[in-house]
Amino acid sequence: MLRSLAPLRALAVLLLAAAPALAQTPAPQATTYEVLSVTVEGALNTESEALVRSISGIRPGTRVVLPWDPSFGEAVRLLYSRGGYSDAQIEATEVAGDGVFLTIRVVEQPRLASFSIEGLRSSSVDDLTPQIPLLRGRAVRQSDIERGALTIEGYLREQGYRTPTVASSQTTDPDGRVVVSYVVERGERQSVTDVRFVGNEVFSESTLRRRLKNTPERRWWRFWKRETFDQEGFDEDLASLVRFYNDRGYYGARVVRDSVFTEVNEDGEEDLVVEVTVDEGPKYHIRNVVFEGNTIYTDAQLEFALGLSPGDAYDRSRIETNLYYSADHTDITSLYQDRGYYEFYIAPEITEAPGDSLDLSFEITEGEVYEFGDIRIAGNTRTKEHVIRRELRTVPGQPFSRQAIERSVRELATLNYFDPASFGSGPAVNVNQETKTVDLVYNLAETSSDQLELSGGYGGSSIGLILSAGVTFSNFSVQNLVRGFEGGMPTGDGQQLSLQVQTYGTRAQIYSLSFTEPWFRGRATPVGFSLSYRRQQFSTSSLSTGLYSTAAAQIFYRQRLKWPDDFFTTGTNLGYRLYDVEGLNSPVLPEGLSQELTVTQSISRNALDNPTFPQSGSQVGLSLTVAPPIGDFIQYHKWDLNSAFYTPVVGRLTASVRTRFGYIGSLTGEDVRFQRYLIGGTPLEASGTSSISRGFGRDLVFLRGYPLEAIGPRLNGQSVGGRILNKYEAELGILLFQTPQLSLAPYLFVDAANTYNGFEDYDPARLYRAAGVGSRIFLPILGLVDINMGYQIDEFTPLSTSASDIQDAQPHWRFQFSLGGRQ
Repeated sequence: MLRSLAPLRALAVLLLAAAPALAQTPAPQATTYEVLSVTVEGALNTESEALVRSISGIRPGTRVVLPWDPSFGEAVRLLYSRGGYSDAQIEATEVAGDGVFLTIRVVEQPRLASFSIEGLRSSSVDDLTPQIPLLRGRAVRQSDIERGALTIEGYLREQGYRTPTVASSQTTDPDGRVVVSYVVERGERQSVTDVRFVGNEVFSESTLRRRLKNTPERRWWRFWKRETFDQEGFDEDLASLVRFYNDRGYYGARVVRDSVFTEVNEDGEEDLVVEVTVDEGPKYHIRNVVFEGNTIYTDAQLEFALGLSPGDAYDRSRIETNLYYSADHTDITSLYQDRGYYEFYIAPEITEAPGDSLDLSFEITEGEVYEFGDIRIAGNTRTKEHVIRRELRTVPGQPFSRQAIERSVRELATLNYFDPASFGSGPAVNVNQETKTVDLVYNLAETSSDQLELSGGYGGSSIGLILSAGVTFSNFSVQNLVRGFEGGMPTGDGQQLSLQVQTYGTRAQIYSLSFTEPWFRGRATPVGFSLSYRRQQFSTSSLSTGLYSTAAAQIFYRQRLKWPDDFFTTGTNLGYRLYDVEGLNSPVLPEGLSQELTVTQSISRNALDNPTFPQSGSQVGLSLTVAPPIGDFIQYHKWDLNSAFYTPVVGRLTASVRTRFGYIGSLTGEDVRFQRYLIGGTPLEASGTSSISRGFGRDLVFLRGYPLEAIGPRLNGQSVGGRILNKYEAELGILLFQTPQLSLAPYLFVDAANTYNGFEDYDPARLYRAAGVGSRIFLPILGLVDINMGYQIDEFTPLSTSASDIQDAQPHWRFQFSLGGRQ
């Protein structure tokens, strides 16, 4: 041991002896010099030299410290950060007095001249080019070339090519710049041939396959879609599969293993197979439900909102929905946040218990009550602010409410004055913790919903000049009009004004005017009036003429209700109509003047999320019209029930069902000859030159796939209309896109309807059916346009014995077109 320490002792003695000498050696002195010149070596050209000098920041006249100045390190760092240099050094090559000559030596990476991709279609190259991290004129790094190759491979895998190869090469052009080439071998495209499951006992393979929406199996009849494998979509499918089990009580279900591989089939071809191994585990039930921290609501109230009680099977989706958000706002978070508890938070904890049971524990942080603070509106250029504010349910000083925000957004969408995309996600929110207030900003983008229609033509000597003009202002302002446009264009007060004129020479004219004030005397009580006149003259023989004419006036009043909820509206209409029939000699309508005075009372509930393209919600309306037998006035009582229900399927795909039921009866026992139901056609057909007299004195019910007046009881070969109406419509539609300039929503439809002369003739199973495809298009200048191709399934009784009418009554496809909304 002592011998091993001897060398260390000797070394220590030598160091102690040398220490005084080392202490006396002077350290080098730092000296300041003026930079006389800066030379750049290694740059490819004079432009690059100037760039290196500019990046370094070191210029003649500046002073530096030698042997090393901090600016040298900063210059080297800046050069490296530009990414165009693989090496950079700064050296003092010569000292002259108090001046110094500096040299910056760089190793510059070559610049890119261009890159190309070979082996792919031009469309694929166009898609890939923006994604490749190579820019012309920029330095070429090997890592960027490799990233480009990986980008191409990933793109091809998304297209279904499982084994693509990408080879890269570099050449230099005459200017010394680099040309990069990618040569691509796509390999064979492989679609998913088989999806297999291992370990499933509770649910069948077919049931589980339906959960993998992004990874369907290849089917011959699905020729329009490539069933290529997408890893990202497959990962989503696996999560969806686990949720499927969780929603049915299998709390511990998990995916043990998943694999994607190829195997050779009987034809010697490679098939792509997806195999998923699951561990279903036992089915769990709720043992206990415990809430902690709640003071506003009792445990019983919260358990009712949760929708699960002890003994129920575990349901993950129901728990999440009823905890955080449900469409009807009965979830626990809505219960608190709709009462002002903006910072409400609930933390669930799930604990496994013996006997395949679960204990649910929820820790609640209620927080304090917040109020709405400053409510601002931005982006309204035409609509006056008071028109917007009266639709908002978010009022300063009232407790914060998430439901009030959603309802405000819905009401703004209902106005149809703004692009829904501008406020679809809700207003901007700013929380003030000191005052406990929530400020909102509604950012709106104006879009025009006014409609203009102009058309003209010549109908020959029997008809003459045909002119049609119509304008509808959906955001009109009488105030601005009275002021002579001093307050701007006559828009912005939310009033509706419609003017329509149609003339068919001297033989037929239609005039109409309507006006609505949606907020009468500052309240949500719409009032308005409408006037119309319709006249057609026709020849009954070479010496005599006939005449149809009708004049009508109507005033109405509506009121929003607060009970049962504020989606309800009640309305009262008072109307007068005068009919004049001369020279018709028809068994359908009486000759001469007929008068009608009506009182209509209605109640409706409208909870649709959008007035033009609804995707969820419902609309139900019931109305009763009474025409009292005053003197020789027309008498009847008429009942109408309408309903529409919309349910989102997935994304913007929506299923809807609409119905209409009607009945018209007599108050005195006499036959009712006016306002009977006639089915078929479109609004555009009803306003056509040859159809102006058709439907006169009738209630036209439009039906896709059938011509005007096709369905209804006949009398002496003429349509008299029915007294009982049944109509059903079902649609499956998708809102492809919605912009201020154009909106498009194609759909599939199935319709059925009939009208009956009375209860002795009533058979609800006897319906006229149609099916087909169509599309609704919204254009600001025209409004809503409906185009459809419907197949008339059932034969109807033709209006005459002519060959064309008999042929038209047979089942066939029919193209129809209409303006202004649903038929």
